Amino acid sequence: GKDIFDEDGNPSNDSTQSYFDKEKIHPDSNRRNIIHKSLAAGGALLATRTSRASAKNFKSRTDEYEVRKSEAEWSESLSSQQYFILRQGGTEPPYSSILEAEERPGVYACAGCGTPLFDAKEKFHSGTGWPSFASPVMGTSNPSVPNVEMEDVSNIQYQLAGAEVRCRTCGGHLGDVFADGFLFVGTPAFVTGKRYCIDGGALVFVPSDQNATG
Repeated sequence: GKDIFDEDGNPSNDSTQSYFDKEKIHPDSNRRNIIHKSLAAGGALLATRTSRASAKNFKSRTDEYEVRKSEAEWSESLSSQQYFILRQGGTEPPYSSILEAEERPGVYACAGCGTPLFDAKEKFHSGTGWPSFASPVMGTSNPSVPNVEMEDVSNIQYQLAGAEVRCRTCGGHLGDVFADGFLFVGTPAFVTGKRYCIDGGALVFVPSDQNATG
């Protein structure tokens, strides 16, 4: 990620565009608003994902979180894909992450700061192409507050189009949460009523056996 900034330390449009062109994605694409997938059962519409550089109803991603770095520092510590997702609000192509098919027990942590975000017990296969979870990990200091932060939107918007979710520690964009968990009978989402649709590039998977051995 060292080559995506110009001489003044600002993101370079030319260098970042080469990444977007290579992956056939664009930072301004609005997937949630232009793509809807029809479910076979009942013909219900399943809200999909959006890519956005920032959310109108969120605090600053750079100034108001516990873990803070300059954009140049984030670029140094993250891969191009991780930076695109976590810091620019991008969305990876569906079925492009190996974590979508991951089924081992363990914990999914933030690729930016290492905060535990989702337990593998809450993971399920939604058929959307992105790792999906029914609920996030709760904080250790305050068990009533999840480690995943949800965009402040109206209930109507949440029900119809979902809301952005971020890492509560570093503000990194993770994906979106939707209120359609009831559609996934037999999964943890059916119980919570929620589907956290997360970019695999925003996560690092830590298997349980690795936790046990340190």
